[in-house]
Amino acid sequence: LDKYGKKMSKSKGNVINPDDMVGKFGADSVRTYMMFASPLEDEVVWNEENIVGVYRFMEKVWDEAEKVLKNKEASTDEGLISGLHMTIKKVGADIEGLKYNTAISEMMKFANSLKKASISKNDFEKFLKILSPFAPHLTEEIWEKLGNDGSITTSPWPTVDEKYLKKREVEMVVQVNGKVRDRLTVSVDVTEDEIKETALESEKVKIYLEGKEIKKIIFIPGKLISIVVA
Repeated sequence: LDKYGKKMSKSKGNVINPDDMVGKFGADSVRTYMMFASPLEDEVVWNEENIVGVYRFMEKVWDEAEKVLKNKEASTDEGLISGLHMTIKKVGADIEGLKYNTAISEMMKFANSLKKASISKNDFEKFLKILSPFAPHLTEEIWEKLGNDGSITTSPWPTVDEKYLKKREVEMVVQVNGKVRDRLTVSVDVTEDEIKETALESEKVKIYLEGKEIKKIIFIPGKLISIVVA
């Protein structure tokens, strides 16, 4: 389907040439987008604006690889290890269940958490392995750049360490102009952007934002998200 929900056909003039998209965004981005855009059993709504988001995800992974190459002795931040093992388990289960869209979503979340965190070469390679079925070209190239022999596609799937899967959640208060409007239970590894998005989508919070202008949002990790409106 095109971005308006209409079936593509030559007569309607809304057919997308896949070669053009691969030339513009790369084969991995196009492949990953098609698996991310909707559940496997649903029709894919092709929206070029959305594929840009997948392309940026690929860029984030490449940029992280550059960081790892510059500092191969780096260690993984403690708060990131739990997230990595949860991601490995979730992606593995989603692939087995043919839930490719949610597997990709989970990897995108993990990639976002790398922005302000450090990850070791060994742990980054674990992430590359679970991304490999979706982005084989990108991950293969990075795999080689990191000095590995053989293909990433023949390397073993990373093992999940169960000790890192213990649920680690906190309750965060959501305030609007100083008054508590909701309480959210979130992972201790949740990013500031993720908790802001969740808070703003809360039905209990939305009713106090209608017709108001958000002046600022105050984030206190593990405790509070405070929205100031006028």
